[in-house]
Amino acid sequence: MPLLEFTVLGPPVSYQCRNPATLQAWQAKVLTAVQAAWSGKPLLTGKLQCTIMNFHEGTRPPCDDDNMVKVIRDVMNKVVYVDDKQITHSYTVQISINDPVQIRKAASLILAGYAAGDEFLYVRLDDAPKHIQLPQ
Repeated sequence: MPLLEFTVLGPPVSYQCRNPATLQAWQAKVLTAVQAAWSGKPLLTGKLQCTIMNFHEGTRPPCDDDNMVKVIRDVMNKVVYVDDKQITHSYTVQISINDPVQIRKAASLILAGYAAGDEFLYVRLDDAPKHIQLPQ
């Protein structure tokens, strides 16, 4: 069971955005979603795994994944967790909302995002795994 999960209608905005008002509006939108999903719970203090999935329109994502992820993690900083250095495992996917996907056993929030039909972002925090399998 995830510690936190939420969706935000997209498209995401990068830290490299040239318009500060656009970036601030995106940060506020993400913060609203975070606060609605977290609502007064204590800050997380352990190691975390962060999953961010951007279901975008078209064949190309709207921004680089690292710039997209930074905005979202920074918004959650001091609201959900003490410091984003706690994120020791990260999983980021940018996929066209029109690409084929396997939906069996998918998170209900992802399915709801697809059902709405507009591009969206799915964010999830879990406890970090206790160990990892190194690539073979």
